Amino acid sequence: MTHASGFRHPLGYLATMTLLMVAGHAAAEVSNIDPEQQRAPDDVLIATELQNVLVDQGALRVNAPVLHGEAAGRTMFGLDTPGSRQGFSAQVDAYFSVGEDTTADPKIDPAELVQFETKVSYLYEMLDKGDIPVFTIIPTWQWVTYPTTNTTQNYLKWREHWIGSDFWWMAPVEGLEFGGGTYYDPVQSAHMVKGTVGAREFYQDAPFDVAGWELFNFGSNSFKRYFAGSGEPPPASAGTSHAGFSTLDLGGKVTTPLPWKDTWTYIKADWSYWMMSSDRAYLNQTGRESGEFIFSIGAEWRPE
Repeated sequence: MTHASGFRHPLGYLATMTLLMVAGHAAAEVSNIDPEQQRAPDDVLIATELQNVLVDQGALRVNAPVLHGEAAGRTMFGLDTPGSRQGFSAQVDAYFSVGEDTTADPKIDPAELVQFETKVSYLYEMLDKGDIPVFTIIPTWQWVTYPTTNTTQNYLKWREHWIGSDFWWMAPVEGLEFGGGTYYDPVQSAHMVKGTVGAREFYQDAPFDVAGWELFNFGSNSFKRYFAGSGEPPPASAGTSHAGFSTLDLGGKVTTPLPWKDTWTYIKADWSYWMMSSDRAYLNQTGRESGEFIFSIGAEWRPE
């Protein structure tokens, strides 16, 4: 990261104006996609963060502190042509319970691996005549599993194999981007579909990098049944049944360098709220909240 006051000028962030594959530093996405940016052309990232709870695409998975560890690598390859840049990335994320969650069934004890994700992405970046990014497409495959549950409690235990793409357009206003993503799970019988549309903003005033996002998530009836309703195997009788909007995610992140070379620390806050009244009604009937606040503090090592 560089440090210059004001909105990030595209030339100053020529290699960074791309989306982090759903994951980035928040890979158990609070939203259906991750608002973080992916950095290119070559990048290695090791990060860890402490979260007050674990929210996965709107669903509260662990109502206790969670430690998230992430390792990611990205590289570009030699097929770049005038007006474009291309590359691949791979990422692994693991979530361990720090506290005890007695509301879960079965109860979650400290130090349990509660969620694991792996992801592979291809990145295509369209550039203008000045080699400034104007549009990014990131086709992605992602696998998610929940080791502490069984399939009678969460049918998706090992069946989340998302295939889709993120896309972002860099607006003429510096630091402002519009985009989203759409994903499909072909593995399990529910054949879930999910997606997101929204915006994100980036501002820099040394020594701070500030990011914000406003994301509107949506999903098929099967997606909402498993993330807002019952996680039982199909045909699950309990749960929501209306396709449409799922959660609204409003969030922000502030990053600043640490004294050690190539190390950074950050704080991040997200608010996730189920938008449709039918979803909120079912959540309230089952003793769950229709909104969650997620606070994280973390550190990362990103060698230059």
